[in-house]
Amino acid sequence: MKILVVKLSALGDVVQTLPSLSLFKKCLPSAEIDWVVDERNAGILKGHPLINKVIVFSKTYLKSFKSVREFLRNLREKSYDFVLDYQGLLKSGIITGFARGKKKVGFKNSRELSWIFYDTKLPPYDPEMHAVKRYLVLTKEVLKMCGVEVEVGEIPDVVWQEEFLKPRIWEGDYIVVVPGARWKTKLWELDYWEEFIKLFKAEFPEIKVVISGSKSEIEIKKWAEYLEKGLKGVKSFVGRVDLKGLVNLLAYSKVVVTVDTGPMHIASALKVPIVALFGPTSERRTGPWSPIQRVITSKVPCRPCFKKECKEKVCMKKIKPKEVFKEVLKTFNS
Repeated sequence: MKILVVKLSALGDVVQTLPSLSLFKKCLPSAEIDWVVDERNAGILKGHPLINKVIVFSKTYLKSFKSVREFLRNLREKSYDFVLDYQGLLKSGIITGFARGKKKVGFKNSRELSWIFYDTKLPPYDPEMHAVKRYLVLTKEVLKMCGVEVEVGEIPDVVWQEEFLKPRIWEGDYIVVVPGARWKTKLWELDYWEEFIKLFKAEFPEIKVVISGSKSEIEIKKWAEYLEKGLKGVKSFVGRVDLKGLVNLLAYSKVVVTVDTGPMHIASALKVPIVALFGPTSERRTGPWSPIQRVITSKVPCRPCFKKECKEKVCMKKIKPKEVFKEVLKTFNS
């Protein structure tokens, strides 16, 4: 059995598809599974023990005919029994269309006309269903086509590359805060983050606070370095670790305090305690799926709005540092 998974981005979406990978390998242990992923997220999949081959795609390939030809050659090198579009967008639909496969599977209500590239259209999914469960529904239907009936109850455990978790890159007790996100509307005020960190350090001076983020988050990087210099027991890892390092950092954290972003889903997959701040997005659709989690929202009538731009950002501003600190305390005491 040869299966091609098409799930390009974003980081959180890729991580939320990993339980489906676990389910496939549990039910079809001899299956050969390849995965098409965006180059920004390829590091989370490379060397994965359950993946046969990682096929990397980049928007930059579109600038060069030679790069496109090489990507298509790599994509079409093998013929698959199933090509599965977990993304459900035009770009993933096109890649699904170009891949060589006996059955090309996706949901009938996938977006941006991506469904026109499928020859096997699954019934529409419930948009309010959590993303992890939605991907598992697709997986379950494909397994049924293979003659394997499964009931998906608990979310299957995610398998990680051994070298991601050993050795630890940061010793001692610490928490991780993740202030960055791709949507501006998901961001919590940096002043609020600073107040929360000070509250935490006053209560737990012996536990370090690690600030995580990507090198592209310039403002957060400067702010984190300022706190690192000014507050004892605060360490900035913003832009200092790759995806492998990020997984390692999150794996040993006592709790991860985060907005709705990719590292939150990594922490979920690692079953690390989470306190997550949700504003414009829905915790029902994309919230942490670990059983050890607390979600904080504000009671405003306009959320969730799913807007990437908002002048007011009232849904995030109404979440106060003391409230977040109280939830962290509950996590420590539970």
